Amino acid sequence: MVNDFAPEYSKRERVMLILKLLLPVTLLLLVTQIWLLDWLKAYVKTANCQVYGSFDGIQLLLYGLFVGIPLSLALVLLLLEGRRSLRILQLGQNPLPGEKVLRRTRYKYGNAARVQPLVLFGIMLSLAGISVWGSYQVEKMHRLIPPCSDRQLGQLARHTNYWGAQNQ
Repeated sequence: MVNDFAPEYSKRERVMLILKLLLPVTLLLLVTQIWLLDWLKAYVKTANCQVYGSFDGIQLLLYGLFVGIPLSLALVLLLLEGRRSLRILQLGQNPLPGEKVLRRTRYKYGNAARVQPLVLFGIMLSLAGISVWGSYQVEKMHRLIPPCSDRQLGQLARHTNYWGAQNQ
């Protein structure tokens, strides 16, 4: 009789897998908390005074928020799960043959196995759609933001030297 369950990771393998995932996530969280959020808080105050080609700083922030984040998430999902999901769709088996799992998991075959990858591709497509929608929203929102004020220009001049570096 063929085993109905996928092979499981040993306890040691599970701990190592979780530690390998926690390390980069923890580093990303620390960099975000220590550096990025403080920099972003200061930048937002004068972002509409900063000009980068045909965009100003507010536009770049809004595009990053409404287009960049959803599109990045879709791409990360595609990179992490895309190949595996395509293989599941082709074979009609989930988990894949010989693939180890974290907990006791019964093999699914046929359409039942294809549900998870189809939902994942649906989420990726939705995120891409949100990015397209977000690009139109940025244009609408940008029209509502007032131009750079004299107060903001003063803040910018006080905190930035000739070379663009922040003064302490």
